[in-house]
Amino acid sequence: MKNNTNLFRLLIRLLVVIIISTKIVSAQIISADALKKDVYFLASDSLNGRQTGSKGEQIASDYIIKQYKLLGLKPMGDNGTFLQAFEANVGIKYSGENYLSVNRAMLQADSDYYALNFSASGKAIGSLKNAGYGMNAPQIEVNDFEKASSDSGKIYLIETSSPDGESPHSKYYPYLDLQSKIQNAIKSGATAVLLINTHADAEDPSKNFTKYLTPVSIPVVFVKKTAYEKYFTGKKILIQLSVGLEKISITGHNVIAYKDNGAKTIVAIGAHYDHLGHNEFGGSLHKGEGNGIHNGADDNASGTAGVMALATALSNQKNANNNYLFINFSGEELGLIGSKYFAEHSTVDTNTLNYMINMDMIGRYNPEKGMEIGGLGTSPQYDFIRSMKDDSLKWKLGESGTGPTDFTSFYHINVPVLNFFTGVHEDYHKPTDDADKLNYKKEAEILQLELRIIDSLNSKGTLTFARTKESESTGAPTYKVKLGIIPDYMYEGVGLRVDGVDDGLVASKAGIQKGDIIIKVGDFTISDIHIYMKALGSITKGDTVIIIVKRGDEEKKLSANF
Repeated sequence: MKNNTNLFRLLIRLLVVIIISTKIVSAQIISADALKKDVYFLASDSLNGRQTGSKGEQIASDYIIKQYKLLGLKPMGDNGTFLQAFEANVGIKYSGENYLSVNRAMLQADSDYYALNFSASGKAIGSLKNAGYGMNAPQIEVNDFEKASSDSGKIYLIETSSPDGESPHSKYYPYLDLQSKIQNAIKSGATAVLLINTHADAEDPSKNFTKYLTPVSIPVVFVKKTAYEKYFTGKKILIQLSVGLEKISITGHNVIAYKDNGAKTIVAIGAHYDHLGHNEFGGSLHKGEGNGIHNGADDNASGTAGVMALATALSNQKNANNNYLFINFSGEELGLIGSKYFAEHSTVDTNTLNYMINMDMIGRYNPEKGMEIGGLGTSPQYDFIRSMKDDSLKWKLGESGTGPTDFTSFYHINVPVLNFFTGVHEDYHKPTDDADKLNYKKEAEILQLELRIIDSLNSKGTLTFARTKESESTGAPTYKVKLGIIPDYMYEGVGLRVDGVDDGLVASKAGIQKGDIIIKVGDFTISDIHIYMKALGSITKGDTVIIIVKRGDEEKKLSANF
């Protein structure tokens, strides 16, 4: 009997040890001081903004890897290392022969004309043929190529806008897309296209060599109005054109570490560690002189430090039902390039990925607004989160599996996702996003909440993936103008609350203030940010629009000149 009692006590103790060891992760204390130390290093001037492919990115990745090595994590990058290399196309540059001759008069590149960033490299020679606005739209009985001959070898002259300019109320508005016009010309046998803009209320197309686009099959250049009026005279115009462009590529690196618990499934925990550098490839919202160093303390040294903190906590966990993959992505600011590359070239079997937790900007918690936990609609096993409580944190829940950060790449390979985000602020994508502005105590509490969620999910087995209804399925509007506000993405009331106003832009000149709630833009009653985006998409340069805002208990009618 005594032996049986001792055996029973031993079994009880073993059971307690197993229970404690599987729950020990949520008992781990996330150190706010450790978070602060990591962010201050990653967001220091010495890293020069951690631009993808830069020396700063390398210093940051070395720092992260050192931490993972101390934790005893396994490298899961290329060739037994912690790094996974990928190529990012960040722009184009002139290369080789570039010239434009009009009736033997040589125009000057950039001052008289410029190639567009989707132009092909190549040469063309021939007589110029006017193709009007380049439209072929049977729906409105317009075909600007109808009178063109079927012969190939034509160089077309095309207006960038329409007979009504760029008015969103025009019947021509749906057919203004430049690349569609170029494709119409190609189908009509064009060997090159020269674009012009003679409408005062229309904008010239952007040169934008800092963005790489897949080229079309023919050379495309834009001729400035002054050059057009000077050189394009006479009934017959002979064109000789050569465009030489070369894409600019850089190599970025994801950092990948693995905690093998002997489980069948893997939880991916990620955040991007790159930022904008000195704005070499665009993306800055800074309006002052010079580009400065964009240190990206909140965006996203905060998330990077969060991944490192969770790696520290989870590396001590015993008998977990999941293995853990810690991924620090680069190339996020260039268009989720690093996470997309990982999703397409994963160093683990993607069928074993149980779910993915992403952190992007978790360092500026505002107790009035709270934070957002997104992705709840991507698995029914997330439903318990809806009833979770925390006395020191408040949050709103988002259902969508997509958004402008790296969890989207995992959703697209059918992996349930969660995304943690404390909101946009006035320092977003500016050199003023610095380490002294973060709330490290609250970030530690957010990470503690994530550990609670991970604990609960450890008992739920393999999660079921579910698709969510995406707001972008209705079609994203095209913007010709910018109001110049920072929306409050945490606001859950009716309308759009303004979280910040950019100096010198339309909103500030109209008198819109931080804290205003926009309730009407022109004819659009603003119920949420999606209606606001539609309203903005209906406005063109030169329009004057009445905007109604709620300021305290008052409604104010403001005139915005775009």
